[in-house]
Amino acid sequence: PLLSGPCLPNPCHNGGTCEISEAYRGDTFIGYVCKCPQGFNGIHCQHNVNECEAEPCKNGGICTDLVANYSCECPGEFMGRNCQQRCSGPLGIEGGIVSNQQITASSTHRALFGLQKWYPYYARLNKKGLVNAWTAAENDRWPWIQINLQKKMRVTGVITQGAKRIGSPEYVKSYKIAYSNDGKVWTMYKVKGTKEDMVFRGNVDNNTPYANSFTPPIKAQYVRLYPQVCRRHCTLRMELLGCELTGCSEPLGMKSGHIQDFQITASSVFRTLNMDMFAWEPRKARLDKQGKVNAWTSGHNDQSQWLQVN
Repeated sequence: PLLSGPCLPNPCHNGGTCEISEAYRGDTFIGYVCKCPQGFNGIHCQHNVNECEAEPCKNGGICTDLVANYSCECPGEFMGRNCQQRCSGPLGIEGGIVSNQQITASSTHRALFGLQKWYPYYARLNKKGLVNAWTAAENDRWPWIQINLQKKMRVTGVITQGAKRIGSPEYVKSYKIAYSNDGKVWTMYKVKGTKEDMVFRGNVDNNTPYANSFTPPIKAQYVRLYPQVCRRHCTLRMELLGCELTGCSEPLGMKSGHIQDFQITASSVFRTLNMDMFAWEPRKARLDKQGKVNAWTSGHNDQSQWLQVN
């Protein structure tokens, strides 16, 4: 076996591969070249490449150069290797995906001899009506409202909004946020790099929504909002922003048509008046579909009905 030569011992650093070659450096024959692994360069792979010079972090992400690598610190509403993935969709308080039972509070204000109740589940962004928000009881010194997301989610922000009660504007001027995975042990959201509770700016009127983002984001099942300063009473409508922990919360294409008709099948189909033109086919099971026949319906005698999307 060869015990010497241009590549013995290996002149290449950092895991570089030495290859025999009729290579010259200037006028000098060196007899080898170094093939460098990703993240290194130089004649002998001796230099660590600064990947941050290529600005790989998008959407305001902060790049940190590592040995043969880099990392991106993303703003709260973005995620992914290069902060390329947005994670700031509404989590369902306004839209109703979050049910009434998932919204609880420390107390409920009752007015007009108890006939008017400002329940926690009224705290939905842009809710209309005479009673259209949550209000804490007057004697509640430490009010809070809590959202149970039913599973651990990535929460990247919150939108708050006040309301009018008996014609008078009421809203939360500032608040704190806490989060939990079991609804029992709570962690207050802190000012980054400190042990100080973050106090978020709230609303300045009864109707204009105001958004705050969480950087870093919260990963939890339960989120609590603690009003700190309120105008008149602590009255609130709200929405949480974020996405699934994986970031996969975008529609997959039933509504848009990206999922094609042949990909949607079912155990049976109901036909009005037994006519094919009034068949409630699986391909019609698309969100917000319009028309007289605008959904899938199984056959009446189908005892084990199913709808399948491939």
